[in-house]
Amino acid sequence: MQRAGSITTGNAAAKSLGNAGPAVVLGATGISKRFGGITALSDVKLDLRPGEVHALMGENGAGKSTLMKILSGVYTDYEGAVAVDGQAVRFTGVRDAEDAGIAIIHQELNLVPELSVADNIFLGREKLIAGLVVDRKASSRAAKALLQR
Repeated sequence: MQRAGSITTGNAAAKSLGNAGPAVVLGATGISKRFGGITALSDVKLDLRPGEVHALMGENGAGKSTLMKILSGVYTDYEGAVAVDGQAVRFTGVRDAEDAGIAIIHQELNLVPELSVADNIFLGREKLIAGLVVDRKASSRAAKALLQR
């Protein structure tokens, strides 16, 4: 089998904390994904905790987007385990991931600079009052809750 590249995951601050840090809110263990004879990901482990900032880096074809698509429910056929707040999950699609509080903005899409953060987060799936009017207060509360995770 051919290997597409490699990605580097991790957080030096989190590693120095050992197990004493905050609980993992999103974890992935043993994540592997193949496209035909190409191995896009092989045994990836990633733990994300509240308040951390991560950078997922690698050359083109290293598997960065593939990992994000697995974590956000775009790809459902992969090896390994994903957990949200310590509970094992197996997303059957993007909606499942969104319901668990996980969403990504794909690199191919741009933000709308005229819109608020909340409006950009919920663009295309706005919170509505009576199914007719955008509920900006509900969107703002929901966005704030997501960003505080």
